[in-house]
Amino acid sequence: MAGVAFGAETATPDIVFVHATGFNARTYRSLLAPLGDRFHVLALDMRGHGLSTLPPRIFGYTSWDRHRDDLIAVLEHFSAPVTLAGHSMGGVVSLLTAARRTDLVGGLALIDPVILPTAAYAFAQLPFASVIQRHTMPIAKGAAKRRAHFPDRASAVEAFTGRGIFKTFPRDVIEDYVGDGLIEDGKGGFTLACTPAYEAATFCAHRHDPWTALRRITDPVVLLRAERQSTITEACMHRIAALKPDARVATVEGAGHMIPMERPDRVRAAIESAHLLARAGRKYHDALVQ
Repeated sequence: MAGVAFGAETATPDIVFVHATGFNARTYRSLLAPLGDRFHVLALDMRGHGLSTLPPRIFGYTSWDRHRDDLIAVLEHFSAPVTLAGHSMGGVVSLLTAARRTDLVGGLALIDPVILPTAAYAFAQLPFASVIQRHTMPIAKGAAKRRAHFPDRASAVEAFTGRGIFKTFPRDVIEDYVGDGLIEDGKGGFTLACTPAYEAATFCAHRHDPWTALRRITDPVVLLRAERQSTITEACMHRIAALKPDARVATVEGAGHMIPMERPDRVRAAIESAHLLARAGRKYHDALVQ
């Protein structure tokens, strides 16, 4: 797995960040770099994204548990629990990881995670559900049709600027995305590191269970929801608040699903709050004593 780090290098990072579907760690540089003034932050490229070279197999790819297991494999190298922060898919992967290996995680910052109604996860369990969704789900169909090849990185930046999901992105964020989001194709050009087919498959891989994970975790949780085009319905938001009454839950007014790019100040505050709550927790201190 590849990634980028910010802040003073220590044996164990304070914060580990996981990106959204289709993106990569470097995309969030302008969000995370200021946190490096106070913390050691590690942002990772998930399998099939960025510069990570784990095999991105589509056959049998039905849940984000594979990303959870990859993340656990990294966290097992550290000597103390970390604060996990994640955007969209990354938020769910962080949540699933905390539920599976509570000993490795001290706190959670979930930025508009993809937490769907229970019925959606029930449908995902049906035979061939993920395959069917790749041909019927609008976001997956759109991902599968993305332009994948560019003559150079500069032309890719121009192609993305002001369009689609990138419409609200500052130019430097697009340049960061392209920096690790394109790889040389061996023919003098560049291709998307996260292929359109793999991105589409990721959007449809929902045989995981974030609701059970929410019930299991005992770590402090800070959750931000977008006011527009959120991946959490209001009903799901209320259910989360009921399940985790101690969680700090808020809706970011005026922001869309790309909150880290649109309101990095709010996201940094959420990540820092989650980490400070984690440090105040018994688990973190016990690990230091050990």
